[in-house]
Amino acid sequence: MRTNYLLSRLVQMLVVLVGVSVLVFVLTRVLPGDPVAAALGDRATPEQMVQLRTEMGLDLPIWQQYGNFVGGLFSGDMGMSLVEKRNVSVVIAERLPATLELIFTALLIAIAVGVPLGVLAAVYRNGIVDQASRAVALFGVSFPQFWVGIMLQLCLGLWLALLPITGRSSVPMPETITGFLTIDSLIALDFTAFRNAVMHLICPALVLAAGPLATIMRMVRANMIDEFEKPYPELARALGMHPFIINFKYVLRNAFTPTLTLIGFLIPIMIGSSFVVEKVFAWPGLARYGADAIMGNDLNGVIGITLVICLFVVVLNLIVDLLYPIIDPRIRLGAER
Repeated sequence: MRTNYLLSRLVQMLVVLVGVSVLVFVLTRVLPGDPVAAALGDRATPEQMVQLRTEMGLDLPIWQQYGNFVGGLFSGDMGMSLVEKRNVSVVIAERLPATLELIFTALLIAIAVGVPLGVLAAVYRNGIVDQASRAVALFGVSFPQFWVGIMLQLCLGLWLALLPITGRSSVPMPETITGFLTIDSLIALDFTAFRNAVMHLICPALVLAAGPLATIMRMVRANMIDEFEKPYPELARALGMHPFIINFKYVLRNAFTPTLTLIGFLIPIMIGSSFVVEKVFAWPGLARYGADAIMGNDLNGVIGITLVICLFVVVLNLIVDLLYPIIDPRIRLGAER
């Protein structure tokens, strides 16, 4: 059953990727704007524009352009980026680790802080802890991320001079192994570089984690309260079980399955939010390149980034589905729910 389920999900992933590639490819070709004119500028001659359009294959029928693009994907060629003047595949390979490091760090913060706060808010319902958690949730979902990022830059960066406000590092970094500066510096045992990478990571990760943290906390609180209404927590207390074990081992485990589903939905939202965060903090990631590609009418860059993000999202959703039976053994993959 699990093998059949995995095969069906892989087929679905392939269909989604093909559908997204066709949709984005067509949209980039029919939307207003001339990428050749944007790349060469106002002083370009007609001959130069014709030459670049031929080199990019924009003079071919759209179906042939798509066929050439798909053929290039199998060899790792996504075309030339008009913004970076390099192959899109090379640019994505350089910038993707920075975005993944930022998103994974923000997601870790959101889960590590949001889940315990949600549990405490449910245990001490309508108390001071619950009221404080509601204030945190309201702050996380109400203020725009660019404003929170600017405030952190002003407070922690300029006024208190505690954290850097832009970039990914300010000291020489060790040889790239994974692309994650924190991991690469630990592998090289370069703790100065590790500290510098972490200091640069704190502000953008906090900004990116604010909204998901509030959402996770509210979801955990609501699910925990529902579980407390069931008879098994009262039975465990009557048997003399410690409240910590009841709350975190049994009640939270049953309440976390809907939260895991929510986390799967939050990841694409965090990817979208990273476009703003990376711009504010000058983070050299994929999202920042995507924003530049959109502004520069870089067709190949937009298509390549969209496909990579789509692949990332569908793979993570598959991982979330595979985690369900681990957290809740009552769930079986491929079975009717």
